[in-house]
Amino acid sequence: MNTRIAEATNTGFAWLTGELSTIVAAVGIVLVVLIVAAVFSAFVDSDTSAGGKLLWVLLILWVPLLGAVSWFVVGKKGHLNRFLGIDRGRARHTIPVSVGQHSNVANRAGDLKHA
Repeated sequence: MNTRIAEATNTGFAWLTGELSTIVAAVGIVLVVLIVAAVFSAFVDSDTSAGGKLLWVLLILWVPLLGAVSWFVVGKKGHLNRFLGIDRGRARHTIPVSVGQHSNVANRAGDLKHA
């Protein structure tokens, strides 16, 4: 009985399970590397406060794929951190001073007002 079951086993199925396990292992390794990189990046980010770093790391570890991707897409840029109030308040970009008709900034050439 056992030899009949062993003879009936399809060798193509055994090959497929070997390939599938290799693909699953590779995806798992990539996911672990992504999570470790996101946690490390969140820890060394100088614009995020200590509490914000803790929140990001907890999110990354709680929902690994979504947390890691959201850190690299949204959190590292700082827009969401400023919205949530967990950044250190340093602006990454400065807004140029605008001088013109629709500006409240005084004209540098003698403070002349346009009519």
